Amino acid sequence: ICKPNTDGISSFEHLLASVVLRVFVWVMACVTCFGNLLVIGMRSLVATDNSQHTMAIKSLCCADCLMGIYLFTIGAFDLKYSGEYNKHARAWMGSLECQLVGSLAMLSSEVSVLLLTYVTLEKYLSIVFPFGHYRAGRRQTLCTLAGIWLLGLCLSVVPLCCKESFGNYYGRNGVCFPLQSDGSERPGARGYSTAIYLGARHRAHTRCRHRGGSAPSSEGRGNSPERS
Repeated sequence: ICKPNTDGISSFEHLLASVVLRVFVWVMACVTCFGNLLVIGMRSLVATDNSQHTMAIKSLCCADCLMGIYLFTIGAFDLKYSGEYNKHARAWMGSLECQLVGSLAMLSSEVSVLLLTYVTLEKYLSIVFPFGHYRAGRRQTLCTLAGIWLLGLCLSVVPLCCKESFGNYYGRNGVCFPLQSDGSERPGARGYSTAIYLGARHRAHTRCRHRGGSAPSSEGRGNSPERS
C-alpha cells in the first residue's frame, strides 16, 4: 500500500504521528504550566530583598507558560483531527488558529531567550561588582522587561504582516512552528528563521560566555601594589 511521505511530525491519520509525541505533548504542557504558575505563586508570596530579580523571574515564567498554552492547543487539535488528519491538514495549516498559535510559540521562545540573557548579565554584574552601582532600579527593570516583550511580540508578528515575503510562515507543518526548511520556502522566510533561531541565540550565548570569561580574578586584585 502506497502512503504519502510525512514531514516527520504529522502522519496521514494524526497531526502528531508518534504515540510518544501525542502523550508527551500533554505531559509537557501540564508540567510547564503547573511548574511556572507554582513559581509565580511562590515568588509572589515570599518576601525578597531583590524585587527586580523577582520581577524578571516572574516574567520568564509567564513566557514559559505561553509555551505550555501552545502545547495544549496542539494536543487539542491532534485529538480533534485524530484518525482523519489528512482531510483537514491544508485547512488547519492555513487557518488563523495555526497562525496565532505559531506566533505564540515564537513569542514564548524569543522572550525566554532574551530574559535568560538579561538575568544572566544582571547576576554577572552583581557578583563581579558587588559594591558597584550596576544594579538596575525598579523603573529601569520594568522598562527593560517591557522592551523585551515588545521586541518578542514584533518578531513573532512580522511574518503575519508580511505575507508577500514570508508566505505561510507558520503553516509549513502541522505544529505551526517554522522548524523545517525546503526548496519551496521563500528566501525572506529562510533568512528570517536563520537570523532568529541561529543568529540571535548565538549572539546571546556568546555575550554571556564573554561576560563570564572576562571577570577579574581575585589573584590579580590581591597582587596589586599597595599605595604608600
